[in-house]
Amino acid sequence: IVGNLSSWPENVRTDGQWTSVRGVRAPNGRDIEIGAVAYVAPFGTRLLVGRDLRAERNFQAALIESGAVALIAAVLLAGVSGFLLNRLVMRRIGDIDKTARAIVAGDLSTRIPVRSGGDEFGRLAITLNGMLERIETLVTELRTVTDSLAHDLRTPLTRLKTQIQRGNDAELSDGARREALGQAADEADRILASFSAMIDIARAEAGAARDQFAEVDIAAIVRDVFELHQPLAEEMGVTLSFAEQGGAPVKVSGHAQFLAQLVSNLVDNALKHGASGGAIAMAVRNDAGMAEVEVADRGPGIPEEQRAGALKRFGRLDSARTTPGSGLGLSLAATLARMHGGELLLEDNQPGLRVKVRIPLAG
Repeated sequence: IVGNLSSWPENVRTDGQWTSVRGVRAPNGRDIEIGAVAYVAPFGTRLLVGRDLRAERNFQAALIESGAVALIAAVLLAGVSGFLLNRLVMRRIGDIDKTARAIVAGDLSTRIPVRSGGDEFGRLAITLNGMLERIETLVTELRTVTDSLAHDLRTPLTRLKTQIQRGNDAELSDGARREALGQAADEADRILASFSAMIDIARAEAGAARDQFAEVDIAAIVRDVFELHQPLAEEMGVTLSFAEQGGAPVKVSGHAQFLAQLVSNLVDNALKHGASGGAIAMAVRNDAGMAEVEVADRGPGIPEEQRAGALKRFGRLDSARTTPGSGLGLSLAATLARMHGGELLLEDNQPGLRVKVRIPLAG
């Protein structure tokens, strides 16, 4: 096709192996490099087949050049991305550091700014803010407990001291002395009951006995509490009723003793402050995947603006300060509800107070 060679290249052998051949392309006489392979044709003729390697060399050069450009661009892009990412991360970490410093300085109301709730930093800020809110609540409650202890225990301790001094009066008759000592014992029991309730609240908030959670039928627990309190209600002239939803048992994951204490506190509170209505209704139902326990009375109730305070430790309305109690019943019940992943709600029973406890069903 091309023609005969003026001379056979020296480094080309007729063994079928490719080799590089330098040649001259006519008519411009330019040197070229050819990749060639030689064959022995019939009649002793030798055949040299090859192609110009210039395109391949150009492609390799272009590949190296483009690779170098791409590497430089990647390095620049990585540097810019790293700089921007570093600024973003340090900005978010700076928000957390600034908030932590403010909290260490004593401002527990400071919260981390939530710049975006869709990314990991936004979700982390929301979680940390929830934790800080819980810490602020606990610290505030601790301060309240200290103040309330000093205020609410002063009166019973004074009465206890008075009865003890009265019992030590040598001129007092034996009957009056026994009465004074009995009243002193009653005051001591009330004080011990307050401290016992505080210990129970602390245990519940610390998650004590959570490793002992099991699947329990809360309807059976409420029924037992109803049967336990029914004689007392009859003595007080109060009609205590219990309504249970039919069908499958209402099972939750929890601690049977703490759940019984929770319901008992609600019934005791209703008997103390709602007995004037003459009726207290207890109920258990399955409501959209939640076990709902309800205790409703027909008494004076709690005004809406004072319900949040009634759930705090030693939270007592002015009308209830003349009745026996420490103001820890509803607080302990609310803590036990949170311990089981639920909540305690105070609602208007028109008239009276309706207390609802909602706990997730087992599974």
